[in-house]
Amino acid sequence: MARKFSALQSAAVIVFLSLSLSLRVSQSVSIKLSEFQIKSDLEAVRLKRMSQLVGGPSGVKEADAEIQDILDKTKAGFEDEAGVKFDEFTAISYRSQVVAGTNYFIKVKVGTDKYVHVKVFKFLPHAGETLEVKNIQLNKSLEDDISNF
Repeated sequence: MARKFSALQSAAVIVFLSLSLSLRVSQSVSIKLSEFQIKSDLEAVRLKRMSQLVGGPSGVKEADAEIQDILDKTKAGFEDEAGVKFDEFTAISYRSQVVAGTNYFIKVKVGTDKYVHVKVFKFLPHAGETLEVKNIQLNKSLEDDISNF
């Protein structure tokens, strides 16, 4: 037996179904955002634990005169590695990692809103505390995390 609905009843059913669908989409977006937050929180915990491990990288620190001096001494090597001449090469922040010497992972400003990440190895005192250019990552942003590379 076919049932007849009034226009008002039909409109109410459409609104109900629309709200139901909207709620599902909203919950889905909320779940996705929650998953993203959980992943971000887990990454933060992982980085914190790594920084507490012997040989793990430190937390991010603001660059100082010592870090800028390391950059000044290694700039030419990074320019050769990247095949680019940098007009600016200013240390912004860094992480360090004590191994059989020290790895420095440094965020470097190379122009207006242009950044690179560089890795420098500093040998132990008995080896002359010399610096070695290890790696460079181009096309970074101010917001990009400095990680072991």
